[in-house]
Amino acid sequence: MHSANKILLVDDDPIFLTLAELAIKKEHATVEIFKAMNGEEAIKFLQKQAVDIIFLDLNMPVMNGWEFLEAFPTVEKNGKRIYVLTSSIDPSDQRKADDNPFVTSMLEKPLDRSKIAQTLAS
Repeated sequence: MHSANKILLVDDDPIFLTLAELAIKKEHATVEIFKAMNGEEAIKFLQKQAVDIIFLDLNMPVMNGWEFLEAFPTVEKNGKRIYVLTSSIDPSDQRKADDNPFVTSMLEKPLDRSKIAQTLAS
């Protein structure tokens, strides 16, 4: 595994957060996982704590994924990789993700073993 020791999951679905955490821990038991229910919580968390990877949902209340990405430069530290997680098949979302300098890649939900292995190995 690269240097992904700390992962932040940002999603408003508690079931997704639990399943994603279990799947990641199954692949890499030593990874620290933090969770936020929306972009605002994630920004507040990142003001105090650095992470290596962020898995970011787009559709959330309070502050959605796109709004998080707009606010992200205020807390950005070198080395973070952001993976946008979505069930959206909207090509404009893919273009927006591709055009955003902070987004490493867009991944389709659910977050499965192969996606976890791919992101943690890169």
